[in-house]
Amino acid sequence: MTTSTTTSFAAPRESLAARISSLGTSPAKALASFITSGDKGGNLPCWGAIVQRFDATFANDADRIALVDQLIAEGDRRALYVFLNANRTRPKVLEALCAKAKAMPESVQRALVAMPEAATSVAAHLDVLDPAAREVWSGGEDAKVPERELLASRVGELTSFAYFVADHLDPTKEAASVKATATVKRGG
Repeated sequence: MTTSTTTSFAAPRESLAARISSLGTSPAKALASFITSGDKGGNLPCWGAIVQRFDATFANDADRIALVDQLIAEGDRRALYVFLNANRTRPKVLEALCAKAKAMPESVQRALVAMPEAATSVAAHLDVLDPAAREVWSGGEDAKVPERELLASRVGELTSFAYFVADHLDPTKEAASVKATATVKRGG
């Protein structure tokens, strides 16, 4: 007897874009389209380009705050880390994140608690935090500095590339300047 199983799978890129697009606003639809397709005729964006487009498209706090529930529901820590970092100078957005912190993964809560820019909002929402995040808070700078460094490292790694590129190159099609810099000098 043969049985057939069908499994539905949505790629993280498509899932994130669908959640963002569901907000129905022009900025949300534009960012969602960019996430899934890039610019017309362009390469598919990585986190670096997505964050740049987010900053350019979501100019006001209200539009950014509208994304909080969608990003939390998506549960992708990468999106939450870059969102935290992109909003570190926006107190209203940090307040919205702190108010919803209970629904965020513990590692993201720890990153949020360690951000000096969020200190006032964190202090007002300690009761909703995971015990590990509260421990970072109560541990002072000795506990917060490593969390800040971890967030900076994660965000730096995620945003280090703007666009996907082919994982192979045809050296015969490279520009002469690239060929010249790639030449290895042999001998003495």
